[in-house]
Formats: sequence, structure tokens, C-alpha cells
Amino acid sequence: MIVDFQRHFVPAELARKRGLYSEKAAFAKDGATPRLTMHSKLYDAEAQLRDMDEAGIDVSVLSCLLGWDAPLEDCRLINDKLAELQKMFPGRFVGLAQVPALEEKEALSELDRAIKQLGLRGVTLASQVNGHSLDTPQLYGYYAKVSELDVPIFVHPAMVPVGYEFLKDYDLPRILGREVDLSVAATRLIAGGILDRFPNLKFIIGHFGGGIAAVKDRLVAKGYRFGTLKRPFEEYFDMLFFDLAGFEGGLTALRCALLGIRPDRLVFASDYPQDFTGVSTDTGKGMAALREYIAAVRSLDLKQELKDGILGQTAARLLKLV
Repeated sequence: MIVDFQRHFVPAELARKRGLYSEKAAFAKDGATPRLTMHSKLYDAEAQLRDMDEAGIDVSVLSCLLGWDAPLEDCRLINDKLAELQKMFPGRFVGLAQVPALEEKEALSELDRAIKQLGLRGVTLASQVNGHSLDTPQLYGYYAKVSELDVPIFVHPAMVPVGYEFLKDYDLPRILGREVDLSVAATRLIAGGILDRFPNLKFIIGHFGGGIAAVKDRLVAKGYRFGTLKRPFEEYFDMLFFDLAGFEGGLTALRCALLGIRPDRLVFASDYPQDFTGVSTDTGKGMAALREYIAAVRSLDLKQELKDGILGQTAARLLKLV
């Protein structure tokens, strides 16, 4: 079973409500800063299914590009629509609940509804929440509820990360800022004591954690400087999961990840339809390249059970699909 842990769907009615609906590729912006790319495949579940079949993807885990900083009303619409897709196409789509996580009472009620009533299988956060890092005490209530619900948290890059003065132009917020911010988010979850306070939480950090494996040796060696760790940094690091999206099948990123991340903490992902479609990149690699990415994982010099885990079994366990 192949599970793609990072795929995106946008309800067309929500895109129209926001004034962002576009059949052709079009930027949504924060002022002059590109924020995301809208296009027809984001709204078309049946087109996504055809591409899944062509690429050899069995299950897609869906989140919504418009949900990470959406108000409660819009999050309810997203959650309802993802639940509808789960019912319409059983065994093919899995939805992740999105809520305004800092609005504690309302957000926690919606999490209950999304997981217990709608049957969504996990939740998703951005690497920043309204400019707050993921170790902020303002998220403790959210984390406690997710821990109680016993579902995984997928951490997607913030759409336009803040706090990086030299990552404001050349489209660097999306190209590089998102990866930097994912590495910062993963590190702050550890340094900020979130994994001590909520040891049952299961975080899946997108994009190989922004390529965090490349600096992991430094974090292991220097983590004592945080002044907060109760255990070695590496023990906390091995509590996190990471997905394989964000580099459009780049094998350098995959090889680097395997040097620092245990293979049993990796889950396959593509960032479709933003990657592998030529919409947000100029490569237009297509589903053939996604098949090649799957084949590259299958050809890794790892035990078969570890490769099966990366491609689907680990994700299936996290989402309670098996």
C-alpha cells in the first residue's frame, strides 16, 4: 500500500468565497509576497484520483492550502468537505482536520467534531501559528486535546513565514523560508519541552523537516545549550516523524535524510498537486516522475519492511488505517 501523506485539496466554494478561485495557475499574495498557487486540480477530486491511479498511489492524505490560518467557519467547511470525500471515495482519501488552533474553546470543540463525528484521521498545523512558534504555551490546550484524541499532527510549512528579515524578496519566503521554518519548528518542539509535556503526540514534519538531517549532527552536539533538555537531543529527535515531500522527488534530499533520520520515522509524500504537476515548479515532471520517486524508495538499500514502512505502512499505523 502506497500512502501519500502530503496532498492538497481546496473546496471550490471556499476558494470562490475568498476570491481566489482560478482554473489557470494564479498566485495568491500577501501584499506583494506570493503566498500560494491556485489551479484547477486543487478542486477536482476525480482528477486527483486519476493521477493517483497513474502514479500508483493508493491513499492520499488531504489538507487544505487555505486552512492553516483560516477562521473557524472556513475550517468547518474544509473539515466537512474532506469528510465527504472520505465517504465518497472510501479507502482512497483521508482528511486532516484544520482549526484556528489558538482559539482554544472553539478550536477544541471543532477538533472533537472533526475526529469523533466526521471521522477525520488526524490534524494539521502550520510551522507557525499566527506568528507563534509551535512551543508557545498558547498551544498547550490544543496539544492536550490532540493527545486525548490520539491522532497524528501533520506540520506543514507556514505559507509566508515571519521573523526572517533576509527572506522577504525573490520569492524566498516560499522557496527557502518555509524549509528554514520547518527546521526551526522541529527544533523548538524539542527545545521547548513539548515532547516532555505531551509525550504521546505524534508529529509528522513536512519536507524532511526542511532538510533538518543536514544539520542534525550540530543539533545533537550543541543541544545542551538549550538549557531545557531532560534527555539527549537525539532521543527527542527520534520521537518525530518526517515526510518525503517538498523536493519534488529529489534524491539528494532523500539520501541526506537517511543519513540523519531513522527510516522507520519517514513517510512517503509528494506535495501534489503543487509538485509533480508543473504548476508550482517549471519542471512539469508529471506522474511518471512520481512513479520514479516511489521506485527510488523501493530500490533503497534497506530491509523490505523498512521500505514498506516508508511507502505506506508507517502512515497507515499513524492514521489507524490498519
